[in-house]
Amino acid sequence: MANIKIIHIISSFRRGGRERQLATILNHTDQIKYPSKVIYFKNSTLNYFDEYKLKDKAILIASGSFGSRLLELHRLLKKEKPDVVYTWGNLESVFLLLLNPFHPYIFINGSIRHGIRSHKFSHYFRTIILKLSKIVVANSKSGLKANHLRRGHVLYNGVEEKFIGMLSIKEKKSIRQALLNIDHNYTLLISVANLVPYKDYFSVISVLKKIKDKGYKFYYLIFGEGPLRTQIEEKIIEYGLTYHIKMFGNVPNMQYYFQLADIFIHSSKGEGCSNAILEAMAAGLPIIASNTGGTCEIVTNKNGFLFEYKNSKELFDKLKYCLDNLRLCRQMGIASIKIIKESFSAATMIENYYKIINISAGDE
Repeated sequence: MANIKIIHIISSFRRGGRERQLATILNHTDQIKYPSKVIYFKNSTLNYFDEYKLKDKAILIASGSFGSRLLELHRLLKKEKPDVVYTWGNLESVFLLLLNPFHPYIFINGSIRHGIRSHKFSHYFRTIILKLSKIVVANSKSGLKANHLRRGHVLYNGVEEKFIGMLSIKEKKSIRQALLNIDHNYTLLISVANLVPYKDYFSVISVLKKIKDKGYKFYYLIFGEGPLRTQIEEKIIEYGLTYHIKMFGNVPNMQYYFQLADIFIHSSKGEGCSNAILEAMAAGLPIIASNTGGTCEIVTNKNGFLFEYKNSKELFDKLKYCLDNLRLCRQMGIASIKIIKESFSAATMIENYYKIINISAGDE
């Protein structure tokens, strides 16, 4: 098999789900058989360059306007002569569709990151671009279905070995009391998601007030940043939960916090294959998540509970059940690790990625 030169194109390398998947792919790709680079448009101080040592594989196009970016991309593609160009967003896919007639590369549209399609122009426009793309990759089956596509590949996110591991109950309690000053008798809940409208922290916080009123002892750690931070902080104060809920913003090395927790909560309007859920599973956590998009493809009744998005009563019942059955939750956490190792490891993702590349390039 001849070497296949690949260029990935993404808008930025800020810390996020698609960026994490791409960074993992670049870090684990056989650079002899599949020499790879990434072109990106925006710099961000919170990125994956240092963690994954990607600076020598990355090319920044600093031009701001659509036309100048298109022209610079044209020049770079002419210089690099890639066999395959893989895009990670809709705007990037528009660029590559426009340039494809002038270059002989095989174009892969990998812009489907959510398992739902809202009634928005941008979502309808994305579906049009997808239908114009010959090769499409989503990170969930739900993503293909939501965009009314009867064709396409699914490349689930994969978790690296360094994220997989489960602390004993004794280790968890000892470390989190020392590092986080958390009472060892309290159950530790955790969420990782941007503070944006479609991540429904408000339902979670309202449920936690009821949980507190029932006399349960817990702490809830929120990791993420976004425009709703002030409103979330105000709601925490309003419900008298400042002792129970702490907000940490964006932090590196999330796996350490996952391993200290007992239960992972995720309320989202739409997901494809959530990195946050997968990494929580890798740390041996049971999952309580909204049943939207591709979440049901990674969370089963063996390792968690699904609830209807914004259904506070259902979320309350699931969480209360977990708090009443922590030993069962521990067993569900063990099941989470097994699911990761069997279906969602980085090795499995890379193997599937190679298959997609080879099929697309006509080598299989």
